[in-house]
Amino acid sequence: MYGWRGRFGHVSPALHDTQAYEMDQLLPEGVMVITTTLNVQNLVKEEFERAFSIMEAGALALAREEAGAIIIGGDPIFCLMGLGSHQKMIDTVFSKTHIPTSTTISASMDGLKDLGVKHLVIATPFVEERDEALRNYLEGSGFDVVGMKGLGITRNVDLTRVPFHASYQLAVDAFRKAKNAEGIYMPCSRWPTVRNIAPLEKDLGVPVVTNVQAMAWFGLKSLGIKEKIVGYGRLLEKLAE
Repeated sequence: MYGWRGRFGHVSPALHDTQAYEMDQLLPEGVMVITTTLNVQNLVKEEFERAFSIMEAGALALAREEAGAIIIGGDPIFCLMGLGSHQKMIDTVFSKTHIPTSTTISASMDGLKDLGVKHLVIATPFVEERDEALRNYLEGSGFDVVGMKGLGITRNVDLTRVPFHASYQLAVDAFRKAKNAEGIYMPCSRWPTVRNIAPLEKDLGVPVVTNVQAMAWFGLKSLGIKEKIVGYGRLLEKLAE
């Protein structure tokens, strides 16, 4: 049986492709992710609003499949819906399921806090409007965004075509232009990032948090799996502590 150590659920904003492959690289043997999707195809307000309206239903579907934890994706969606909307969704789903619940943005913020990062640089695949909304959300949540750079992508399918080196180079450029950055955050689960976490931490000397990595961290913690995962950043290495 797959998932014999535990299974956690993911409400994915878009099709589950890049993040599925990257999650398989991160997770230890015996852990499975079960997924439902909100089918966002374009990173625009109308699709975010539609996705938000069915987000809770997606999470409840994962609960019926007996997921051991639930993680809801969509940083840009929560940024659009307003400060604190991620926590309201978490509280709503948990009150109905009593299953440990998080979102990618809250798991990522918790990971940054766990690593002692307050002043951060953000590297995203998004357009400037989405980037500024994310900046405002994180700063409203107590972080100091000292640098940001995006790729300007608006179609979700184009995220899957981003070269592997792009997230590394984008993060390096943003970091070197910033002052006093203590860490790097790379949102979005559909562009390739996890293979660049360790090189970035080595080359720049600061911790890196990505959505896929933060999802794995929250899911494994919630399942009680304390296995040190090497090669994908300090956050996952701390699991065994």
